[in-house]
Amino acid sequence: MANLLLFDNLITKFLANLIPHNQFFNYFFSFFSLKGNSIFVWILVIIITLILEEKKHPGLSKRDKKFLLLFSLAFLGTALFVTFPLKNLFERLRPITATAFQCPSDYSFPSGHTATAFAAASILNYFDKKRKWFYYVVALLISFSRIYLGCHYFLDVITGAIIGDSISRLLLFVHDTYPFRKKN
Repeated sequence: MANLLLFDNLITKFLANLIPHNQFFNYFFSFFSLKGNSIFVWILVIIITLILEEKKHPGLSKRDKKFLLLFSLAFLGTALFVTFPLKNLFERLRPITATAFQCPSDYSFPSGHTATAFAAASILNYFDKKRKWFYYVVALLISFSRIYLGCHYFLDVITGAIIGDSISRLLLFVHDTYPFRKKN
């Protein structure tokens, strides 16, 4: 376990210093973290996507309603699962860094920002495959911002990504396997 934590510290320091810490990048990555409220980044992404899709398919369809329900369930379910049982189970302290960004005071493992980012990207990808790269780039930027800003270790972020993606995939599997519609 000590070797794993040593590796985690080394890769975290490497990634945190990969991009220079200056005013531009501090603001850039702070935007993607939004002081703990990355849901606003995803709301912006959804608004952009809906505006682009509205031109082709006017009106909120049944498909769009399913999307909003599944997105909300995945995002909130992931956030609650990571924030309450997991962080309190592992109780890993956050990295000690000297950045201008204020990290949350709760535990760091796993990264809630990353978990919800990958949960969101997976749901968005399911409903809109043509913008897959856009959704995952946003998720990666949110994830990297957590390391850059000194709020998380590398393994916090990797584990968060796996958890968020897994919860969304499980939710989508249930959605596809057990259609929730009335049979005539």
